[in-house]
Amino acid sequence: MNHLRRITLLLATFALLFSISCSKDDDTSVDLASVQFAFDQSNPPIDQGVINNLVGSDDPNAALAGTYLSSANLMTIWLAYFNQPSNAVQTDAPIGGACGTNSVTYTWTTTAGSETFTVAYQICESSDKYIFQVFWSINGGDFDQIIYAEESKGELRSGFMQLFGTNPNAEIGSTVVLEYAWEESSDGSFDYTVSDDEQGFLIEISVNADNSGTLSYTIGGSLYYSATWDATGTSGTYAYYSNGEITESGSWPS
Repeated sequence: MNHLRRITLLLATFALLFSISCSKDDDTSVDLASVQFAFDQSNPPIDQGVINNLVGSDDPNAALAGTYLSSANLMTIWLAYFNQPSNAVQTDAPIGGACGTNSVTYTWTTTAGSETFTVAYQICESSDKYIFQVFWSINGGDFDQIIYAEESKGELRSGFMQLFGTNPNAEIGSTVVLEYAWEESSDGSFDYTVSDDEQGFLIEISVNADNSGTLSYTIGGSLYYSATWDATGTSGTYAYYSNGEITESGSWPS
C-alpha cells in the first residue's frame, strides 16, 4: 500500500496550508458565490464513525476495509482549496476555457518556505451542473489546473473530482492522478469510487441509507479484496481473491 501512504503524506502536508470550512448546500441559485461543494471535512463521503469502528477492530480484515474507506475520505483534505480565505480577491474573469459567461474566481497567495503559491478557485455552471476548478501558480508562473470537478444541480447529487497533481514542484499535465466519483439514489443509498490509472487501483463503495455497505478493491484490473459491514461497522464479511477466485473468506466478529 505504498501508493496510499505516499498520497496520505502529500495530502496531510497541504492540509496545513489551508483551512476547511465549507458545507453541503443544495441551493441551485445562479449566485455562484453561494454555491458550495457537496462534501467537506465535517461532511465526508463515508461516515467517519463507521470507519473508526472498522479501523479499530481486532480483526485485521475489518481494519483493512476501514483503511480503504479512509482513503475515500481523504478527498476532503483537497477541498481546503474550495474555501477561499478572507484576503482572496474575487473576479468574474475566468481562467481557462471551461467556464462560460457566468463564473466567479477567487485568487489568493500564500508562502511555504522560500516559495510563493498563488491559488485560484473557480466556480461556473452549465444548465444542469456546476464546475469547480482549482489552479495554482508557483513563484509568479503560469496557472496550472490541479483540480477539476463537476456536480449535478439536482436534489440527488452526482459528480466527480479529478486531481492532476499532489506536488506543486512536479510537472502538472493532463494525466489524472486520482479520481473520485459519486452518485446518490432516491432510496438513500450512495455509490462512490476512488481510482488511480497510474497506480492501477480502483475502490468501489456502495453505502446504504443506514450506513451499512459493501466495497471492493481492484489492483491492475484484478479483484483483490471485497467486504461488507453493518450499520455501525462492528460486524461484516470479507473475501480475498486471486485470478478471479476466492482464496480466503470469513466474517467478523469471528
